Amino acid sequence: MSIDDFYKAVAYTLIYKGYNRKVDELPIENITLTIVRHSYPRELIKALRRSGFVVKEEYPGIFYIDGKVNFGLQLIVSSRLPNGEYEGLRLLAKGCTRDAVIHYAKEAAASGDENVKTNAGTVIGICLDINRSLGSQFKEDSSMNDVIRDIFKKAFDEAKQEGIQEGVHEEKERVAADMLKKKLPLQLIEEISKLSEDTIRSLAKSLGVAVM
Repeated sequence: MSIDDFYKAVAYTLIYKGYNRKVDELPIENITLTIVRHSYPRELIKALRRSGFVVKEEYPGIFYIDGKVNFGLQLIVSSRLPNGEYEGLRLLAKGCTRDAVIHYAKEAAASGDENVKTNAGTVIGICLDINRSLGSQFKEDSSMNDVIRDIFKKAFDEAKQEGIQEGVHEEKERVAADMLKKKLPLQLIEEISKLSEDTIRSLAKSLGVAVM
């Protein structure tokens, strides 16, 4: 990547800032340009420093670029990222393997962080586009999209089922709570709500009512 490529990226970022329906709809301070490279771009960093930018490796593989522009700039060198960390960033550079993509998809699908799940599709899409354009193993692998889709579909179905089960349990507790407040017998509450005695007693304690 050359210094000219860098300035093109900066220019595209500023154009993106200007393409909004309202004036200053996207404040410049909310923008960060992230450049991802697999190998260390020695000549680019030298050129940036000659141009007056301050380039500092704040974390292994993550460089902050300060000066000259009034929005965030960072450079990611994926080959220098710690193993087991920043898996999504690793996928944004060329040379990614099929196993790495599938592993990331599974980790993202199983994540409790909704932002990770939301962004995973974009990250994987960029990864596949980069590597297919380079004629890598992904180019002829038409099954990759199906594999990724199945991973997220399974995660969605499991989450949906968990939500249904949680909803059923909440409804059982609501029914049991109503019966406890009406001072109905424990045996009857168990029979109707299908909750265990311990669960009903715990619920009664939280409601501050006696079990009959």
